[in-house]
This record gives sequence, C-alpha cells and structure tokens, in this order.
Amino acid sequence: MRRSRIVLALALTMVLAPMASRALATGPGTDGRIAFVSDRYRSTDNIFTMNPDGSDVHQLTFLTAAQGGADLESWSPDGTKLVFVERNADFSSWQIYTMNADGSNQRILFKDSSYFHFDPGFSPDGRRVVFARCRQDFEACAIYSVRSDGHGMAPITHLDVRHNVLDFSPEYSPDGRTIAFESFNRGGVTDAVYLMGVHGTDVSRLTPTWLEAEAPDWSPDGSRIVFSTNCCNPLHSSIWVIRADGTELRQLTLSGARHDFTPEYAPAGDRIAFERASPDFSTSRIEAMNPDGSGLTTIQPDARHAAWGPAG
Repeated sequence: MRRSRIVLALALTMVLAPMASRALATGPGTDGRIAFVSDRYRSTDNIFTMNPDGSDVHQLTFLTAAQGGADLESWSPDGTKLVFVERNADFSSWQIYTMNADGSNQRILFKDSSYFHFDPGFSPDGRRVVFARCRQDFEACAIYSVRSDGHGMAPITHLDVRHNVLDFSPEYSPDGRTIAFESFNRGGVTDAVYLMGVHGTDVSRLTPTWLEAEAPDWSPDGSRIVFSTNCCNPLHSSIWVIRADGTELRQLTLSGARHDFTPEYAPAGDRIAFERASPDFSTSRIEAMNPDGSGLTTIQPDARHAAWGPAG
C-alpha cells in the first residue's frame, strides 16, 4: 500500500466507491532512537524502534491482521512518548493513540469513530497534538489539534466539501509559530506543501505546483523543509528540500527505479531518514543520508515510515 496520505485517501475512495504520512515534528536535540513501521512478524503493520544504526530493534505494538494495524507514528518533544494511528482490519476506523517510548500504556487519545484521523504529531511544547481529520467518504480532510490529554479539540483548517480539499501532514515549526502541511485540491492545485499560522491564518503555498509535494518535515533549526514529490505519480517520487522562505529549492535523491518517500530530519539536523521502496513497491527499507543528499546508508530492511526521536 502506497505510504502517502493522498494515495491512502484515493485508494480508500476507490475501494469504498473510495492512505496517510504523518506530522512528524523534529525538534532540535541529540539524535535518539528511530521509530518505524513493519509487517515482518504478524502480516500487518506494527511499530518498532531501533538505534540510528539499525541495531537493537524493539517491537512496541503487537496487533494481528485480524485486529488491524498501527502506523503513522511520531515522537513527543522529550522522547518519552509516541503518538500513532491504529486502524481496524477492514480499514473502516482510523483513530489516534499514544504510548510510552517502550510501548507501555497504550491508550486512545479521544474516541470519535465518525471521522478518520491521520498524521498525528506533538506541538514543540508537547501540550497539543495536531492531526488530519477526514470525512469517511474523503470528500474533505482538514487540520485539527487537540490537547495531549484528548480534550479541547479545535479546527485549524476547515472541511471544504465543495472543492474536495484534502489537508494532511501537519507539522509545527520548531518555534511553534507556523504549521507546514500538505494540501490536495486547494485552489485547484493537485498537491503542494503550504505554510500557515498555528490558528490557520495566512495560508501560503511553499512548493511549486509541478512538484506535487507532500510529507513536509522541518529542519531542527526551522530554516528548511524537506519533503517528497509526485504525490499522484509515485513512480517518480524523490526527496527535495527548500528553505522556509521558498528559496533554494534542491533535489536530494533521484527518481527512477527506486521510489523515495516521507523524509525526516534527525534531531541534530545532521541526517535525514526516509523510506525507499523497491521498483515494484513490493518491499521498502529505511535509508539515511546527509542533509545535502550524500552519504546514503541503509538502516533497516523490511521497514518504512521512519520517525527520528530525540535522545531521552
């Protein structure tokens, strides 16, 4: 299944007569463990963590295929918790959960089965969780936030059914003043990365329309945003970076036989982890590279959706 939020939405749209990436917030700090998703043991998605070199793998969730799967994980700023999405077996429910960094104390953040919820991520102070909230028919998705205790839900963007706008992948800037997000159909644009104030003000497009940009992640110093491209043509997906002011657009990986998605800065800003799928999308692995695209290294096979946490 394609890892992009947009493809998730489109796939479910077709299946139901209808996927999602994340709101990973990389705050500045020392590089800690990397969370990732794999179906290696139970034939369904579960969440694991590992050292930055791929060693010392720990499984945190233990869902079976009959129960559903866990995905779209993101770390709290202090590295003590993870927020993630748990779905049921028939994909009819996508709800947000939290757990401790060792997998203990798993609990639903809030109960609301009338909407699908994707891409959760903590605010820099850890007090709120931002996420994508979608109608079950995928006629619209919007960005919402809720307190980290599950109360005080509030919209940031609004459900625009008329124009079929799908907002995904919200992520707070390290200073907590701006949210980067991906939006499909906004203003007639297929897909792009946008910036807005934390209350939904001053929405502006950051990336060129032709890139079909998705899955933004802020550098720990807040100066740059890394993202993947070609939301609707994953055969040509690659990793790019741009300054937060819209300048210095640069390609880091090349599209071609392999397909690269969902980049994530390390807390120290010294590496970028991302998912690389095989030519036929049958397998994927976690890779890491320097911020300029050099020094490519495979970290973990049979894995996807890397979330780089701070050292605890």
